[in-house]
Amino acid sequence: MRFVTVNGEDAAVCSVLDRGLQFGDGLFETMLCVDGAAVDLEEHWLRLQEGCGRLGIQCPDIRREVNAAIARWGTPRAVAKLVVTRGSTERGYRCAASVRPNWVLTLSDAPKHPLAHGSGGVAVKLCRTRVSLEDPQLAGVKHLNRLAQVLARREWEDEYHDGLMTDPGGRLIEGCTTNLFLVAGGTVRTPDLTACGVRGIVRQKVLDHAKASGIPCEVTQLGLQELERADEVFLTNSVFGVVPVGAVDGTKYGVGPVTARLMRELCQGVYF
Repeated sequence: MRFVTVNGEDAAVCSVLDRGLQFGDGLFETMLCVDGAAVDLEEHWLRLQEGCGRLGIQCPDIRREVNAAIARWGTPRAVAKLVVTRGSTERGYRCAASVRPNWVLTLSDAPKHPLAHGSGGVAVKLCRTRVSLEDPQLAGVKHLNRLAQVLARREWEDEYHDGLMTDPGGRLIEGCTTNLFLVAGGTVRTPDLTACGVRGIVRQKVLDHAKASGIPCEVTQLGLQELERADEVFLTNSVFGVVPVGAVDGTKYGVGPVTARLMRELCQGVYF
């Protein structure tokens, strides 16, 4: 079941001249919706605005229209994807300043949380496909060019929950649809995304909560050795919150106390 609105018009369609289609010239946010409202909408809006600022897209404040569309759909749990593009133009990279942005909101039923299939943690693989080349100008931005993730997702069917991706130097960056965390000796660690990767909303919530709760945490460079030596591994994203990892290829992990605490304090009653 799916609901679509384009520039606030329900069941509308996009132009074939849209620059998001032509060039990937835009950004997107994916949000869990519970009882007709998007979870962490303000945080998603701030990240979207930051990305628009970096790309030079003048996006109007459409939060009221987005809220109204989510409420109209009326399902208890849904996933909303908000796409903002620079607008529609003829062929060519150059774009006049007068071009108006387009926005598209799709709503679909939320998938079941991975914990519905068991409490031992999900299976994850290490992908051969690596993230795109380092580009600090786009690092952290959730832009529409996801070709590396598309290619990585072709590496498995449904036997894995997600795949971990490294940068060209072999450093761990993120999952195809998630951010990555390791726990070793009680310290929570997540990859530095200064040069590439997406700074997830739940990733930041974990870092903020850990700091406020006295849980040691750090943002740093992580390699495969750190992954193999970790006591706990978990993933985060805005659809599932915190998801424990039970195995990465042949390496097994337990659902440890730090992961369990973060799930309980950040996610229970919202994501599951």
